[in-house]
Amino acid sequence: MSISLTENLQRIQLSAEAFAEEFLDPIAADLDRSDNFPRALIAELARQQLLALPVVKHAGFTAHVATLQTLSQSCPAVASIINNHALAAHAIFKWGSEAQKFAHVSALMQGEQLGALAIHETSGANTLTGAISGGKITLNGKKLFVRNAGVADTYVVFATIGKVFAPIIVPAKTPGLSAGPPHLTMGLRGCPVANITFKNVVLDESSLLGSGQDSPAILSELLAAHALGEGAMTTGIGKAAAKHAAAAARHRVQFGHPIANLQAIQEMLAEIATDTHLASLGIHQAAQLMDEGTTLTVQAAMVKSFLGRFGQKILIDAIQVEGGLGICEAAPPHFEGTLPLARLFRDIAGTTLLDSPADFPESTIAASL
Repeated sequence: MSISLTENLQRIQLSAEAFAEEFLDPIAADLDRSDNFPRALIAELARQQLLALPVVKHAGFTAHVATLQTLSQSCPAVASIINNHALAAHAIFKWGSEAQKFAHVSALMQGEQLGALAIHETSGANTLTGAISGGKITLNGKKLFVRNAGVADTYVVFATIGKVFAPIIVPAKTPGLSAGPPHLTMGLRGCPVANITFKNVVLDESSLLGSGQDSPAILSELLAAHALGEGAMTTGIGKAAAKHAAAAARHRVQFGHPIANLQAIQEMLAEIATDTHLASLGIHQAAQLMDEGTTLTVQAAMVKSFLGRFGQKILIDAIQVEGGLGICEAAPPHFEGTLPLARLFRDIAGTTLLDSPADFPESTIAASL
C-alpha cells in the first residue's frame, strides 16, 4: 500500500513540519540536557491544532500518527507529551458523558488542560483500587510510569473496582492525589515520567468513564492506540537518524573516497530506510482502521513486535556509520553542525521499552492466526 493523505491531512502535515523546524529544532538538544517541561509549546501546539488530533474533525488518528512521526524527527520528547495528552482527550471524547465532554474536551483541544493517561501498575498492595459507596468512589493505590505526571491537569486512570478495570477521570487538583518526583529517564527528557499516588481520593461516581461493561474495550483500544503512537515516534526517530547518517557518510572520506560509496555502508543505510518505511506503512494502515472504527489489537501488536526488534538496531547501525562522532553528545571544535544520534538513541529506548516491557505482543499475534 502507499501512504496517501487527503488535502486536509497534507495541510496538517505541512503545519507539523513547519512547527518542528521553527520551534523544536532550536531547543531539542537543550531540552534533553535541561529536562525542563516545555510548557510554552503547549499553547502553540493547540493554536496550530496539533495537540489533540484524534478528536479534531477531519483529522483523527491518521493525522495524529503522521504528526508524531514528523515531530519525532526533531524532538521525540514533545511528541511523547502530545501522544499521552491526545489519548486522554480521545478517551473522554469517545466514551465520556455529555457533561464530561463539556468539562474537558474543548479545554484539552485548546491547551487549557493538559491530559495524561495512567494505566500501568504493579500487582499487590500498590494496585489502584476503587470502592463505591453512596454515589462516591474512593481511590487508593499507585499508577506507575505516568507520562505528563505532575504537569497534567486531567488524568484518565484505570482502577480495579470490584472485578472491573475501569477508567476514571481524575482532576489533578483532587485532594489525596499526588505526583512523585520525575524519574531521571535516559531518553525522552522533557516529557516528565513519574508515579502518581492516590490516598483516599474521593470522586463522584459520575467520574467513571463509559458504562463499566465496555471497560475492557476501552482499555484494549487505548493500549493499541498508544502502541501506534509510540511506533510513529520510533519511525520518526529512525528517519531522522538515517538522514543524518547518510549525510555524514557522504562527507566522511576514507582512503580517498566517501564511505557512502562502500557497499557495507550502503547496506546498513538501506536496511534502516527499509525498516522505517515498512513500519510506517503498518502504522498508517492501523491508524486508518482505527479512524474507521475497526478493532486493531493485532495490527498494533505487530507494530510493537516489529519495532521492539528493530527499533534500537536502527540507531545502532546509524551510529556505526558515523563512527566516533556518532556517540558524541556535543560536536568537537573541528566539526560544524549538530550531532543528534546519541540523543536519538536514548529517545528510541523510551519509545520501545518504557511502557509494558513485559507485555509480549507475539502472543496476541499468534492467537489471531
